[in-house]
Amino acid sequence: MILQLETEHLSLRKAKESDLEAIYRNVWSDTHLAENMLWKPTETLPEAKERMQRTIAYQSKWDAFFICLKETDEAIGFAGIRENEPGEYEETGICIASRHQHKGYGKEVLQALLHLVFDMHHGISFRYGCFHDNEASARLCKSAGFVYTGTEKRIRDWDQKEVTIDFYIREKSI
Repeated sequence: MILQLETEHLSLRKAKESDLEAIYRNVWSDTHLAENMLWKPTETLPEAKERMQRTIAYQSKWDAFFICLKETDEAIGFAGIRENEPGEYEETGICIASRHQHKGYGKEVLQALLHLVFDMHHGISFRYGCFHDNEASARLCKSAGFVYTGTEKRIRDWDQKEVTIDFYIREKSI
């Protein structure tokens, strides 16, 4: 398990208690942001505290990170990967706060995850999923060499909304 990744402007690191207010304000309470994700928005600070405990526990076991601005260490999102089969990885969500989008941070995060999968873990493939209507996310993965592989319909747990998810894959370059 990797504890931290660095990009030009960002640090992908494990969550800590002091991140609570920033991640709650920037991401978890943003209902608009949650529309393109599977997770449920967090409505209150006490709920956020419980979510933080679950997040810290999860991140202690997996390659999952908070995305933080290097300059201020403010938590502005989260990202991670998991290994589904030996050498076959999947992103577990890339989410950046609305006010920090369109600055190239998504590209930095995806490049860091590609480095983690292919260079550090020596993976053979990396799967990427995004909601069908999330054109920015689809453009991001296509620009990084991912190829469309198919679409699935799912029912989102927290609101029972049917969502359509497009999947892409990138194989290891030789």
